Amino acid sequence: MDWFNWIAGGCSILGALFSLFAWFKARKIHKEFVHEQQRQNKKIKVVLNYGDKKLELPMELRRAELTRAEIMGRLGMIPMKGKGQQRFSLGYTNKPEFLQQINNIAASDGEFIVTIPCNEDEFLQFDI
Repeated sequence: MDWFNWIAGGCSILGALFSLFAWFKARKIHKEFVHEQQRQNKKIKVVLNYGDKKLELPMELRRAELTRAEIMGRLGMIPMKGKGQQRFSLGYTNKPEFLQQINNIAASDGEFIVTIPCNEDEFLQFDI
């Protein structure tokens, strides 16, 4: 019966060590989760840029919302000068640099500004 006490004591010690390890791991995962939530809630500004003129979109995006589709949708909400015209045209949004800029911002920390360079015609198509 003495050997049974030794086995039970050993199992108790191993259980306590495992519980302590699991508690440390859970704390680490919780800290990482809170950090990621804060990172995803950081605001990202989208700015159209032509020379020294800038047009900032009226509402900032959260990093979690930062996708090409969301940016294009928000740009589509800006009124157009040509009445009846519903589609805007921005050449930069078709380039790989635009997607790379979005991916870099989505993967990093901090607050950023998505800058979309425009030519004069592209900038003036919006009714600002």
